[in-house]
Amino acid sequence: MLSSLDPFELAARQIEIDRESTRRHDRLFERKKKRLQQSPLGFLRGSARLFYEVLVFDPKLQLDEPARGAVVGDMHIENVGAYRTDTDDITFNLNDFDDAGIAPLWVDTLRLATSVLLAGRSFQATASESLALVHELLDGYEEALAGLEIPTTVPKPVAELVERAQKRSRKELLDMRAPFDGTMRRFVRGDRYFDLDEDERAELPALVDAYRNALGSRAPSHAASWKIQDAAHRIAGNGSLGRRRIALLLVDEQKTERIFELKEAKPSALEVLFGPVEEDPARRVDAAARGLVATPPRQLAALPSSPLGSFLGRKLCPEEDKLDLARLSVGKTLSHVGRTVGAIVGRSHRRSAVDLPPGPRSRAQRAPLVDRAVRLAGTLESVYLAYARLTETA
Repeated sequence: MLSSLDPFELAARQIEIDRESTRRHDRLFERKKKRLQQSPLGFLRGSARLFYEVLVFDPKLQLDEPARGAVVGDMHIENVGAYRTDTDDITFNLNDFDDAGIAPLWVDTLRLATSVLLAGRSFQATASESLALVHELLDGYEEALAGLEIPTTVPKPVAELVERAQKRSRKELLDMRAPFDGTMRRFVRGDRYFDLDEDERAELPALVDAYRNALGSRAPSHAASWKIQDAAHRIAGNGSLGRRRIALLLVDEQKTERIFELKEAKPSALEVLFGPVEEDPARRVDAAARGLVATPPRQLAALPSSPLGSFLGRKLCPEEDKLDLARLSVGKTLSHVGRTVGAIVGRSHRRSAVDLPPGPRSRAQRAPLVDRAVRLAGTLESVYLAYARLTETA
């Protein structure tokens, strides 16, 4: 655990965490390092455990608010995206639940506000403009949490994301991820995929059977005849780099090809602050996802035990369908997106929360949260720089 909030100590701790989580494959440590070096927001996205270790070290950064329920755990401004649901609709919602669980709601809003402040550099925002974005986001959150959300138009970047996902056919996704090599479709090894280890390949048939059984009536037609055409490690994400992510290309007796992902589920970063939970990690993620969103990602299912660990299965969702705000700068569009993301989180929290405030809190009432976000953003900005310094030649 931490002995101080010295930026270099925190940066060294993050390197230690990443070395441990990627010990099976050195290439993933290098990938993680590049992701964390990209920006202060990128560093926050990939350091959820460190974030909670900081809160443990300095309890004054925590909030004393009674509302609790299902939370994302590693919430940030870009932890939303477009995905297809079991009803074949495209929705824009929370889409990453690795660290989700039951906890005080403030953990999500504190991380969310901190992420906006850390993204200020990418947005070309002044300090005042960054704070204004935080207030806009929290306004949307409070209204939705109180059930007073005001209908509004969909921000252009969100509409474009949803439209792109709606227009993409199954063949287009297959062509993007597993093009035909002259004999059959295969995942292209390289930046996105690499070969599974021998012990992982040996467990594939059992994992596919377990996933099909977990889906039950939600399994596609002819799932009983699934055969594995190809499988590979998928390289994606930031905070989850180092977990097993098995991309599966399955084909049935009708020659229909589908891509799924089995993602290893680990204990939540929330446990650093609130202690361990007995629930299996995959079951925890599945339950929290269903608590947060009315329509989870398509064919989401928990595989609670295997020789390789606990997994969460789902239809593969391209990274291109996640919200990427790097190309936006301060203005009405960014404010609209921020308010929309805030409303999504507020709506999600309201679904299962208890001890909610009687109505939307004013900006004055939210001051303790914003002040703590400022302190955390300042700390993490300096840790980001120290991390870049320590990894210059690492």
